[in-house]
Amino acid sequence: MSDVPPSPTPLRLAFARGMAPSRWAERWAQVSGVPLELVPVNIAYGRNDRVESDVTLERVLPSELPAGNAEPGRTRHAIQLYTEKLSLVVARDHEFAEQDAVSLDDLATVALLDHPLHPAEWPAPQPWADPSWMPTTLRAALQLVATGSGGIILPTMLARHLSDKREHALLTITDADALPSTTVWATWDVARDAADVQELVGVLRGRTARSSRANTDVEAAPKPAKRVTKQPTKSAKSGPKPGSRGAQLAATRKKPPHRGRR
Repeated sequence: MSDVPPSPTPLRLAFARGMAPSRWAERWAQVSGVPLELVPVNIAYGRNDRVESDVTLERVLPSELPAGNAEPGRTRHAIQLYTEKLSLVVARDHEFAEQDAVSLDDLATVALLDHPLHPAEWPAPQPWADPSWMPTTLRAALQLVATGSGGIILPTMLARHLSDKREHALLTITDADALPSTTVWATWDVARDAADVQELVGVLRGRTARSSRANTDVEAAPKPAKRVTKQPTKSAKSGPKPGSRGAQLAATRKKPPHRGRR
């Protein structure tokens, strides 16, 4: 039998569309020495519970939390990683297509298409004359955008991932801070809350190979101040030594002149 221990099983990190987990995979390899298995999931928001993973990166609509994270009966732990930027997607021949960005005032002049993933916190979309015409998927909504029917708002990374440069133009919403945005979370099953998962979550939150739980709270000890030895100051002109011939001559010069009788 071989005495070589078996290689540790790589952790599986599932991620929704429009996410770029490669930087975390590189950081994890540096920290743990074990590769991270990346599992793409064909979903824009939320997660697919049929996909096996140790940790999942989920995109969540404004004012919502990942499914299973609420009390009571919590089934998943969740930590928010970041907030996404938003973009407007319009047809390639739209009047704004040559711009790089739009303001909220510009956005008010665009007919936004209603679809199930357009949250109430964003500018109101145009209602459909027949509700059955509403696109049920983002792919279908983007197909309508390409025909010039209107525009849709999407997280910028997701918009880049789903749109077609030949048919769509992406414009950054400059004052999107005024709009509640989508968020990206790391979630994992409560029953899978082990040390390796916690270590991976730490990497997702920014831990590197040079940092660890052991040293994050340690402050550098202050360096002792250098001792400054005060040097004696020399007078501008030193006098003769007491009792010397020079001292006697100096004393003679300082005697007042002799005065005669009147």
